[in-house]
Amino acid sequence: MSLFKARDWWSAALGEGEEFDQGCMCVGNVDNSAMGHDKVVVGSYMGMLRIFSPHAAKANEAGQGAAEAQLLEVHLQNAIIQVELGKFVSCSDLLHLAVLHPRKLSVYSVLGTAGNVEHGDQYQIKLVYEHNLQRTACNMTYGTFGGVTGHHSLCIQSMDGMLMFFEQDSYSFGRFLPGFLLPGPLAYNSRTDSFLTVSSARQLESYKYETLAVATEAESRQDPDQPLKTGGKRLTPDWILVLGEQALDISVPSFSHSSSSIFVLGDRNLYCLRDNGQIYFMKKLEFNPSCFLPYTSLTDGTTNLLLGNHTNMLLVYQDVTLKWAAQLAFVPVALRVANFPDLKGAVVSLSWDGHLLCSYMGTDPSFFSTPKVDAREVDYEQADAELKRLHKFIREASRTQGRRFVYILPKGESEEDLTVTACVSPDMDIPSVRAHAHTHTHTHTHTHTHTHTHTHTHTHTDILARSHSSPFCIFLILYLSMG
Repeated sequence: MSLFKARDWWSAALGEGEEFDQGCMCVGNVDNSAMGHDKVVVGSYMGMLRIFSPHAAKANEAGQGAAEAQLLEVHLQNAIIQVELGKFVSCSDLLHLAVLHPRKLSVYSVLGTAGNVEHGDQYQIKLVYEHNLQRTACNMTYGTFGGVTGHHSLCIQSMDGMLMFFEQDSYSFGRFLPGFLLPGPLAYNSRTDSFLTVSSARQLESYKYETLAVATEAESRQDPDQPLKTGGKRLTPDWILVLGEQALDISVPSFSHSSSSIFVLGDRNLYCLRDNGQIYFMKKLEFNPSCFLPYTSLTDGTTNLLLGNHTNMLLVYQDVTLKWAAQLAFVPVALRVANFPDLKGAVVSLSWDGHLLCSYMGTDPSFFSTPKVDAREVDYEQADAELKRLHKFIREASRTQGRRFVYILPKGESEEDLTVTACVSPDMDIPSVRAHAHTHTHTHTHTHTHTHTHTHTHTHTDILARSHSSPFCIFLILYLSMG
């Protein structure tokens, strides 16, 4: 549980009954505006494409912030698996929107026109080109494949393990990954011109673009396990790292200070690798992560990253050191950092059910304080009388409790109830009798009487004990009895 919550700056609820996943959100200047501010692009599995431009002034209006910040909403008929922004059109330096459907790749341009009405500017999307896919797509990545500068190419991974490469509006080639079973995350490393993915063997594999280009043509084999034909080259990874767990995402940051880092988010660990596959550090996680995002580097050799988990927490790490923790209202499946006109460095998070949130992490703690029911002034006389009444009640309770303890203790017998019983043996030794015959005549006479019956001895001795109240008499009787 975190002391601080992520401070809500702007939020929106996207549709009803729609579902979203890791690749369903991207952030950037999608309309290529002169101001250069970021917009939030979100696509859903229901085929809805939405574009937002959050503003703080509109966010404070109840029920209208999301509606006025929404620039565009279009239904594309097919489920949207992933959205990306890049230079996907030849002979153009503008950013375009690539939308991946299960069986189609579409590239759009977003156009904004100034409106003459009070609702402001109007936005629309225009299809530039599209590719119909022969295999069902899983995910995609983009970059300057082969070292080409000025534009971006696209690589799509299919559900059956084929990598399909597209350069702008043309299809390049396709390759099957060896030993493929299930698709994993896919990323492109521009520094080494290689592609990174995690296979079903739970190992991270790196394939160079050059190796993929000269390998056997995938279209020449209907079955990826079919023997290679003459003239082809077997596809082998450049390096392999055994993770021992399935990976959720792979990220290759491109900011300057982190020039040689590859981040892999596993089910239980966070890995940071060098470009050659050597482990730089590994962080064991004590929770189930949901998504992550390396976003900046403050000092040389360190990287800051955001990490969301299934306990609604947003964590900020600097390498392996936890720097901040904030509470969210949902489990994030996608995280981005955006610069808006009124807020720089906002954290944009998306939940699986369409809760879109722009927040920041401040030092304003969120404490729940109960409201005051009645703010009456204190009556000191009444309070003093109440205190005296309570003290009196405590004293009476203490006395009652004390008497109860006395009753528990055993009661001592009174002095008049004391009874001394002496048992005199009928067989007394002769020296004792002779020694006391002339002195204790009365006692000797009674001794003769005691020889008749034992019961009479007890009775007579009790009478003697009661008749002689002096302690000396009692002692004398006891002494003679023990004689």
